[in-house]
Amino acid sequence: MFTIRRFAFSVCVLAAISLVEAGSVSAGWETGAKVGFDTNVSRSISGGESDVYLLGYAAYSREPSGETRLDWSFSAVGETAAYASLSDLDYAAVTFSPGLVYFCRPGWVISAAPFLQAKGVTDSNQSAIALGGKFLFRQRLPSDFYAGQYYAYTDSRANAETFSYTEHALGAFLGRNWTHTFSTEIGYEFSRGDSFRSVAHSPSVPGGPGGFEGEHHMFSSAFGTDVFRDRVDRHAIGVSAGIAWTKSIFSAAGYTYTNRRGDLGSSGSHAGFLGVGYRF
Repeated sequence: MFTIRRFAFSVCVLAAISLVEAGSVSAGWETGAKVGFDTNVSRSISGGESDVYLLGYAAYSREPSGETRLDWSFSAVGETAAYASLSDLDYAAVTFSPGLVYFCRPGWVISAAPFLQAKGVTDSNQSAIALGGKFLFRQRLPSDFYAGQYYAYTDSRANAETFSYTEHALGAFLGRNWTHTFSTEIGYEFSRGDSFRSVAHSPSVPGGPGGFEGEHHMFSSAFGTDVFRDRVDRHAIGVSAGIAWTKSIFSAAGYTYTNRRGDLGSSGSHAGFLGVGYRF
């Protein structure tokens, strides 16, 4: 716990320094809204429940100038979401992420960015403090294509241990800027870590320390069923598209299919969104 608090304090200090210094460099604000859906919000192994949500956000970012090989970046995002059916999943969150950026060659960039997120959920069991980091290698390719590969680590501590998790993720993406205003992207991510999963009844899996009859399960009033913490492998593949209507107004859409496989079994879900934003 001391290490987590020290890491969180360091991120907050870097965030404060970044906000103070950003007044003299290139930086910008953005706000927007999204409407989305998820066919398995409870991560159930037996069907699950679908829901739709409305999300609003405001973001500040400082991008590297590119005048030097080594530069820094910073982002701060505040968001809130409301669900149509499961109102216990409504949440508000704020995320800070300072980072370092290294330009290997024109169009080839390596970045490393820690992050700290505070999230409050109507179902207080799911409220959490999360920290972690992301390493990204991005390349500009011929014919207006681009690609990237990344590794990300997340350690999320929720009010209820069942909803806490650690996760290691590896991902890759390929995109193309078809015009100056329109782009598309496809991506794949594999992760291994903890995940809460809901079941209609207690699973017949051997218990013991760390087992499903141990301490990391509970009845969730938000989902109306038992929820267990499971060790899972997650595969996700997604496609997205974005278009800039003007210099300030843009819209984006995306779809992702996710499969989770663990000791409790496997489950799949479909998720998508349609959003519009404005850059100041």
